[in-house]
Amino acid sequence: MTHLGKGKRVSRACISCRSRKTRCDLDSIGSPGNPPCKRCIEEQRECVLATSRRGGRRVRKKKIPELDDDGVPLLPQHPLQANRQNMAMDSWQATAAAVQDNSWVDESAASRTDPSQPASRRSSVALEGHLASNDLLNPSDALDLLAQVADLDPSRHPRQGDGNGQNNGSRPSASSRYPPISDGALGYANANTLVQYYHQNYHPFFPVAHKSIFEGHVAEWIEKEPHLLTAILIVASKDDPSWQGAHEACSSHMEGLLSQLIYGSVATVGAVEALLILAEWAPQPPREISTFGCGKEDHGAWMLVGVAIRLGYLQRLEQTGLHDEEDSLSDSFTRKRIAWAACYMSDRQVSIRLGKGFWSRGPGPSTNLRAANFPSLQSQTLGHDNLGTLFQAQLELTQLFSNAHDILYSSTSHREQLYVGGEYVRYIDDFAAVLRKWKLSWGNFDFTPQVKASLILSYDFLRLYINAFAFQATLNRAAAKSRKSSSSKSTVLGPLFSDLAAAPDARFIYESIDAANSLLSVLNNFIDPVAGLKYMPLKYPLFVIYAATFLFKAWLAGAINNDSISGVRRAILGTINQLQKTSRSTQSIGHRYARSLRLLWRKRPGKRGHKSEHETELKTNITDVDNTSQATTQSTDTNIMGVQLDALNGFSWRDLDSLGQYISNDASMYAPDGVLTTSDFDSEHGTSSMEGMPVDFSYPPAQTAWQGGDIIF
Repeated sequence: MTHLGKGKRVSRACISCRSRKTRCDLDSIGSPGNPPCKRCIEEQRECVLATSRRGGRRVRKKKIPELDDDGVPLLPQHPLQANRQNMAMDSWQATAAAVQDNSWVDESAASRTDPSQPASRRSSVALEGHLASNDLLNPSDALDLLAQVADLDPSRHPRQGDGNGQNNGSRPSASSRYPPISDGALGYANANTLVQYYHQNYHPFFPVAHKSIFEGHVAEWIEKEPHLLTAILIVASKDDPSWQGAHEACSSHMEGLLSQLIYGSVATVGAVEALLILAEWAPQPPREISTFGCGKEDHGAWMLVGVAIRLGYLQRLEQTGLHDEEDSLSDSFTRKRIAWAACYMSDRQVSIRLGKGFWSRGPGPSTNLRAANFPSLQSQTLGHDNLGTLFQAQLELTQLFSNAHDILYSSTSHREQLYVGGEYVRYIDDFAAVLRKWKLSWGNFDFTPQVKASLILSYDFLRLYINAFAFQATLNRAAAKSRKSSSSKSTVLGPLFSDLAAAPDARFIYESIDAANSLLSVLNNFIDPVAGLKYMPLKYPLFVIYAATFLFKAWLAGAINNDSISGVRRAILGTINQLQKTSRSTQSIGHRYARSLRLLWRKRPGKRGHKSEHETELKTNITDVDNTSQATTQSTDTNIMGVQLDALNGFSWRDLDSLGQYISNDASMYAPDGVLTTSDFDSEHGTSSMEGMPVDFSYPPAQTAWQGGDIIF
């Protein structure tokens, strides 16, 4: 390098000039800054610009003399020849470092040594190369180095054929290494059947499992993908009593595999995929946990997703979302990208359902992942479209869920500020506009009927999630006003929603009620409980439970009038029936949450047109003290309003755990298992029995295939 004036230096030079360490004149002849240079023209040489060595880490290796067969160092080569070889080696090293910065250099060092040398000498060469090319930035790097030193110890790798080795032809078979098969709970043929059963019925809803596992035989995946294979077998066998033995054996084996992962076993992408699958289709809890649904499955799913995210970070899967180049992407890279995008979606979904913070890093701000970013999914068809387009639709909807949660539901203090200030009106309008745009973009895609129905459920639940914020804001303001009037003994508050149309947030409350009714309608009229809902991930039946719970609160608050409640009751009864049909087991998710809905709608702390228990008790007290003053009467009326608000705030429609506590507080509300739609329950709500309902739930074969044209998306 030479100076061209003060503070300037030549940044480009050809290979010939750089090797001579002379100035490379690229400006005096031809195009300034471009070859050929003046010296190469004079010497009639080919002028090729050398690559820059700035930026990034250059790998420098200690020169190791080559040895002859007797271990004597060989004589050095001619200086000119050695110089040329060094130049070629430097160029190769710079290219290799740019392409694969994290690779070890022990392979190249070992390749230059004689394979016939002792293993200890080759190990020393490899270790020196590793020490020269890797930084020790943290304790993890030091521990990794120690592990590699241990792996290079020849005593840990017996030679083939030696008496202490394992590679002497007596390697155990695949079945002996897989307890569900070796113990007799499952055979190869049955395992293959379950894998294909999963591929046909479960995989389209959440296509995170790598497609290759559905193309081979189970025997080859026992060693390659034990975590993913076991998770698929668990989910595929969970609802059929005839597979109960295989389900328990696979579940027990998965517990051992998870323990190994937590205690430092080598993590794989397949392990991440397995945990996400188990989180989406939560295994059945022990019977002693609860006889009705109260959100325990979500707690388990949240833990599984958390472990999957940690394993993803250990494998640097989050880096796959930062690359935008799409040329020549390897199958391994795209698999990692799909796994991390699935981590992002599962984390957002389960955290929103539980009201927890997010733990996964989403796609980069400048990255807009499309179907083309997932070529392995695009090769898998789904109706007339493919799984890549479905994955993109789910990603976009998950991003909307995430934004709505961050802006509206991020924390209790933030929600209270929005309740008082009213800025949420603008946010809800903006989210509604974007959500309508999403519906227009994806509503015309021709997925299979059940998968399209799952997208509609997600769309309606997000519509409910956004607009219900205004409903809760109204409740909170009413509660604050009630507490204030009670302390100051001011004018008694009237009914909360005596005239909903006149309420400031009327349009949002109407929209939230419509979204909840739409969810129940889609379930009751367009989803086969046996061929559709049974195979859907946990979140979809929970969306329906949330909607039914929200309608119960809206009814208590007076937002649903007496003319409309009859249709809501019939929809609730239909939902209970649908959930029960998903499984023959009374301990299944469908049965337990059907029981929850029945107990909730039987509780009814304030019947319409009747006096509630609280009102009757208060009226009796007022009769006993007939000579009280007018101020005392006003205070009693205010207490009635306070009791009603306490009932409304006794549980959150977004919190299944608080719902379970609200239901279980009254032991008289319990009913025997299997008796979920008694005549007492039907007459109590003013409707006929389930057998008399005009809605057809029989699903004859000719009606099970919904063609997608009977519902407006």
